[in-house]
Amino acid sequence: MNINLMQTNIAPLGHDNDSPKLINKLTDDVFKITDNISGEVKDLDVALPDANKSWRIWGRQMLINACGGYVSPNTQALSARYSMVTSDLIKIKKLTAWATKHYPGRPLTQWGESECAFFVNAFAFNEIEETGRHDRFKVQELFAFKTIDKTLTFLKNTGTYYRKGLLNDGLLVSLPKDFTQTVLKQQLIDMGVDYVAWLKGGSYARFPLEISMLLLSEAIEILRRPSTHLLQAYFRTQRGEFKLHAQEVVFNGVKGAEPRLKQYLKGEVLSKRQMWGKNKDLNNTIPHFVSKVEEEYAKLQGLDKPLPFSDIFTLKGNKHVSELCVEVYDACLIVFLCLTGIRVHEISNLEADDYDIKADGTWMFRTNINKTHFGCSEMRSMSGLVAEAAMILNDLSYVTKRGHTDEASTHLFGQYFKAAHFDTAPSDIKARRLGIGTSSMRQRIQIFYETLIKKHGEHLRQICEGINAHGFRHCFAEFAIRRFDGDVLEAIRQHFRHRVGSAFTTDYTDGKGFADISQGAERRYIKELLHRMVGEDASDFTGAMALHVRREVNKMAFRNPDELDEFLNDLSNDFDSLTPHEFGFCLVLTETRHLSKCLDKKTGVPNLLEGCFELCSGCHHSFRSKKSNHDSVLRNVLSHEDFLDRFPLKNSQHFKVSERLVERGNKILDEME
Repeated sequence: MNINLMQTNIAPLGHDNDSPKLINKLTDDVFKITDNISGEVKDLDVALPDANKSWRIWGRQMLINACGGYVSPNTQALSARYSMVTSDLIKIKKLTAWATKHYPGRPLTQWGESECAFFVNAFAFNEIEETGRHDRFKVQELFAFKTIDKTLTFLKNTGTYYRKGLLNDGLLVSLPKDFTQTVLKQQLIDMGVDYVAWLKGGSYARFPLEISMLLLSEAIEILRRPSTHLLQAYFRTQRGEFKLHAQEVVFNGVKGAEPRLKQYLKGEVLSKRQMWGKNKDLNNTIPHFVSKVEEEYAKLQGLDKPLPFSDIFTLKGNKHVSELCVEVYDACLIVFLCLTGIRVHEISNLEADDYDIKADGTWMFRTNINKTHFGCSEMRSMSGLVAEAAMILNDLSYVTKRGHTDEASTHLFGQYFKAAHFDTAPSDIKARRLGIGTSSMRQRIQIFYETLIKKHGEHLRQICEGINAHGFRHCFAEFAIRRFDGDVLEAIRQHFRHRVGSAFTTDYTDGKGFADISQGAERRYIKELLHRMVGEDASDFTGAMALHVRREVNKMAFRNPDELDEFLNDLSNDFDSLTPHEFGFCLVLTETRHLSKCLDKKTGVPNLLEGCFELCSGCHHSFRSKKSNHDSVLRNVLSHEDFLDRFPLKNSQHFKVSERLVERGNKILDEME
């Protein structure tokens, strides 16, 4: 870069090098800035140690312009808001350090879009090395959109100064308004960053898959443990005909005496003095209460006959009940966030009466009208683990949550399990939104993770320091695309089975930004599968597409693992899409998309959601994993063999189709051995 300082109105050394009054010369390593807010004169280090001489002089010249130029040419004093100047200096340090390394002799006037994109990319992902940078800034992987865009604006402004003759070099190329987005969007999506949230400046980071699976595993364990079933049985009974006053009968005695429920269970007959008002028929009510709790508990536990009340009723008091309920509600919150892609503010607005419960346990939205709360759409359906959690939320309450008019409807996550809520109508609840404030929910998410760390060890914090509510939208996308992977929890496989591929995803998400999250999860999974196909797990994968990938890899000679990684990452871009099935995977190669067995002849586009064992098992784009798909393939073969044994018309088309599928299925199973 050839810089002629005399072309500008900023003198390189001042008017008189010997004058003691001249400060802030272009050869100075320290500038003196008068803060125009406090009036204080402060030193500013402008040594720019990572820049070569020409870029260093340019950087100081740019900083003088950022201050508005010299206050007086006689002294070369600078006056500006000090905080703003230090912010501009950070941009100058990064730009000059990066330019010195990559374009040491190329002036900004010769930069084009490619050079600008190169710089934006390096800046965005914090890849610019600087001397003396604090460690806490080194760990940041991605800067916020506004930070990046402000830096790009700063770069553009150099051209303005140059055209005005205030700077000896500046950017002349005209960049589009959305240049930052164009450069970074696809990379961010592939990384799993919620692109829409990133643009808005929100929390966009996903957390590792192993952490999300651990969170979900812990939540499922809590939902299905005996103590949760006991709580369900207790509250179901307390909302029924044979309820007992929680404070006066179940957990507390009168004037220090034992609780009357405990006295009865010890075989003591209650005196008339111990029974009055609503409790006057306790000798009759308590046996029914006990029987009902035993019955409900047995039903929830799947027992053939009820266990004795004394064996199951381990609740120690109202405080103990509340603590257990909070823990269960937290687990339900984690399940909803992990498996639906729903946002916290949407959860806080879910009402129990908005849904009908079908015979299979699915919660279906009652109306075709897209109901909203303050502009937020509600989920159209809840099934699987989510429906299980919803039923538990409905159960763990002294207040009946369903069966009310709109005016008396209650929030699904409303916490009405305290002793004060016993025998209370929804209309009488003073704090209707108890426990469902968004800030409270976000706090509970953090508490759940901290509890998990205490249980499993501090090493979890090294994997993931903390979690955020928005990161769970990535969990849903990851679980959905990996739902048939042998490495995911069986509970996740069961939850997603038959629930992805039609309206499921749109039922659970509003589509705002979720397409980007889903695409990012898909691209990451494709890359992971390609690495597994040629790595230690290579023998686990069979099928046409697995063979294709291995052939492509065998064509190349790699000197080190990094070259293989780079090749596989590039190869992943050759694939159009990935669709998982129970019986295998569909990985569509863009150039052979027309060979898809599910190709729609009218549109020329594969109808991937209509995939089935009959079509996919013989398709060029299919491959399978023994660990993930063996059992499903075997089930398909056995099903068709059973059909062949029972079907009377041996020469029919249906019979021949099943024969072909049995033959193909057995061949697939042989390949897996």
